[in-house]
Amino acid sequence: MPQTLPQPTDHAVAPLDCRVVALTHSLPPYMASVLSHTAKQIREFQVLLSVEREPNREFARTWEGLNVKVQKSWMFKRRWTHRTGFKDELYVHVPFDTIVLLRRACPDIVFSYELGFRSLTSALYCKLYRKKLALCVCVSEHTEQGRGYVRQIVRRVLLKAADSVTYNGPSCLRYLKRFDVPDEKLFFFPYSSSDSFQYKGLVERTPKAEHRLLCIGQLTERKGVVPLLDSLAKYCQSRPDQVVEIDFIGMGKLETKLREKQLPHNLQMRLLGHMPYEGIGRAMEQAGVLIFPTLADEWGLVVNEAFQAGMPVIESEYSQACTTLIRDGETGWIYNPEKPTQLWHKLDQMFATDHATLLRMRHSAQASVSDITSERVAANAIQMFRKLMEDTQSDPVNV
Repeated sequence: MPQTLPQPTDHAVAPLDCRVVALTHSLPPYMASVLSHTAKQIREFQVLLSVEREPNREFARTWEGLNVKVQKSWMFKRRWTHRTGFKDELYVHVPFDTIVLLRRACPDIVFSYELGFRSLTSALYCKLYRKKLALCVCVSEHTEQGRGYVRQIVRRVLLKAADSVTYNGPSCLRYLKRFDVPDEKLFFFPYSSSDSFQYKGLVERTPKAEHRLLCIGQLTERKGVVPLLDSLAKYCQSRPDQVVEIDFIGMGKLETKLREKQLPHNLQMRLLGHMPYEGIGRAMEQAGVLIFPTLADEWGLVVNEAFQAGMPVIESEYSQACTTLIRDGETGWIYNPEKPTQLWHKLDQMFATDHATLLRMRHSAQASVSDITSERVAANAIQMFRKLMEDTQSDPVNV
């Protein structure tokens, strides 16, 4: 399937004459940017949220310019145990007024995120009222390992019922092909940085900053921060003349555990807590390389943001952003987080990379995401909605 993005739609063109309702769990800034650009190109566009914000998220409300309604919903916290051994807390949402709200909005197209209860009720509505269903799927093969048999059955039913299905990257596409989703239903819908994130610093870094590491994300088991710090400590013990500096941006239950670690003299760590985008941009300007040690991520948006700031990335292969965006040795370095010596080898490569080579990598990283913008992702969504409306007009039931 093609994995390129079209040019943004000319806003002088008349909006697509249809009603679309998008349903999702909450509205983080990157998603709000894409949906805002999408809404400008559709006659009527509404967003239904299961919850205003999940308890473990720190982002500010980003609804300006969007028609948003928070649904009546139950929220449950459950523990996810992955085959790699980490445990993570997830929030499951059960919005129970979906069909009532969809009947009130009377959309031509329902665009539902994820493959759970929200999409099941959306599929039921579309079946009953003969509307078009588009499913937004954001997974990777690694994150989906160990999913139960019942979940596989539900996903197969949903994917068969959908008129269109989006995928966020090559691993997600391979996963969907296991369910025999036909090519004509599939649309590329990648992650893109929020419009709110605008890096304003220089691409070139000072000699003091160019090898400093920056890690951004929740301080949780899934993000692999404790194994990362343990591995860095052993690396520094084996190389007493090599100084390693690392800053962590983010909050989570493991913050105290990180603070209490006894570190060798040549490993310098700072925990910077939660930061708004402006603070993250300044921290990126003062660091040279992002490190992303996740044990499972369907994507890893911080990689897009780091590339935008001209930062090569040392990244776990268990992130789809890694396997999609990084060219090993050209825009970053890839390693297996379950094999610490691989990280040591990549660190040796990073520290041995001179200023001129790092600068070339910085420009290559920045160029590689220049076309992945929220406006262009929205243009792909518009193409999908346009095709669904064309299919509706040619449907014998609607003729």
